[in-house]
Amino acid sequence: MGDGRRQDEIPTGGFAAVAPGQLLHVENLPPDDGAYRAVCLCLPQAMLDPADLAPADASPWAALPALRALEQAFAHVEQGVSEQLPENLLRHRVAELVAAVALAGYRPPMQRDRGLGERIRLLLNTQPAREWRAEEVAGQLALSTATLRRRLAEETTSFRGILEEVRLTHGLALVQGSHKPLKQVAAECGYASPSRFAARFRERFGTLPSELRD
Repeated sequence: MGDGRRQDEIPTGGFAAVAPGQLLHVENLPPDDGAYRAVCLCLPQAMLDPADLAPADASPWAALPALRALEQAFAHVEQGVSEQLPENLLRHRVAELVAAVALAGYRPPMQRDRGLGERIRLLLNTQPAREWRAEEVAGQLALSTATLRRRLAEETTSFRGILEEVRLTHGLALVQGSHKPLKQVAAECGYASPSRFAARFRERFGTLPSELRD
């Protein structure tokens, strides 16, 4: 795993904690029998207590040892997401996980001032399946459509790219954290065609949604 400057190998049973807004390259290396299970939990920034955060210049991610407390806390949150617990109950489990991550030696950094792309991600995350248009989002952010597109280009991204990223990341969370049929998952991510959703999912994550449930 690396960000262009560092690389780390996470052993079987280990964990990686990643702060919001990071772009990492992850390569899964299956064991000799070819079978493995990798789980990703995406937690909203709003669920983190500012008191649990490190200064903004702290490390954006870390490989963590497989401590028993961390294993238990992670499983607790994974179960809560799978069972679709109410948010107030899930917050308690997330707090337990954040404490276990801190015990393992990592505190995520506070976010710096959000760029336009991050502000758009937060907005689109509220309704991933909605038929968002750049003109509508620009209006909500008090920008012209041309200014929105220009500023996103300066951040080396685009409105369409952010929308697809938000939808597919939401899809990954639903595939791994729920038992919803994949057709329903595709619809909740804004894809009328399950096959198109599966193709885009594979392009982004290197595997089909169905393969994550085998």
